[in-house]
Amino acid sequence: MEDSYSYPAPDVAVFADGAALASGAAGLIAGFIRDHANNDPVTVAMAGGSTPVATYRCLAEMDIPWEKVCAWVGDERYVPPDHPDSNGAMVGRLLMDRTGARFLRVPWKEGRSAERAAAIYEEELLSAMAADAGGPRPDLVLVGMGGDGHTLSLFPEAPALEITDRWYVADRVEAQHSWRLTATYPLVHRAKQIFVLASGVGKAAALAESLNPVGDRILPARRLMAGEAPVTWLVDRAAAIFLPDEWT
Repeated sequence: MEDSYSYPAPDVAVFADGAALASGAAGLIAGFIRDHANNDPVTVAMAGGSTPVATYRCLAEMDIPWEKVCAWVGDERYVPPDHPDSNGAMVGRLLMDRTGARFLRVPWKEGRSAERAAAIYEEELLSAMAADAGGPRPDLVLVGMGGDGHTLSLFPEAPALEITDRWYVADRVEAQHSWRLTATYPLVHRAKQIFVLASGVGKAAALAESLNPVGDRILPARRLMAGEAPVTWLVDRAAAIFLPDEWT
């Protein structure tokens, strides 16, 4: 059901195609890092999924003070670190292994439960991030969005959607017969900036419902805007086909 939160008007940037989206998103990410590269590390949550791949390839060619960056994964499949389904493996191969950034990978270990790995990773994130009285303060959080409206590993109807007392958790996704580890809303809502990347017509219906719902259902991606963190939606024209004209 739709909650009582008063959602802001969406901040949407529409790019001509996937290539333009990748280039534009990379420029915004690089600019954010440069602007915040002071004495403290810039903490950046890296997104999994297919859309960010081209963006990471663009970032790998850019002049960015990576030595000032501490990157982490916003969500991860609980698989060995060299598994083809691992978000960390993808981000490392395309970008992080080619830079001087610190990259915190999920601590997978044979025999270690997903719940225990999430608790260990949460402690690592708490040690790496700036904090105030309210808890950790991520700098930049990059996320994608699935065709079902999920973001991070926060899937429709998943228990992790309602967790308010943890920053990073494990969740069993029965539809995929797998364990996922994910940042929770309390953590991402404390970010200085959230960028959502979505491309392709397969995301169009979920994007429209997330930004301009017409019924009572509230998709996980929409709930990114139910906090103080500013959210910018970076999408290509194919994903934006169902959005109101004034947004595109």
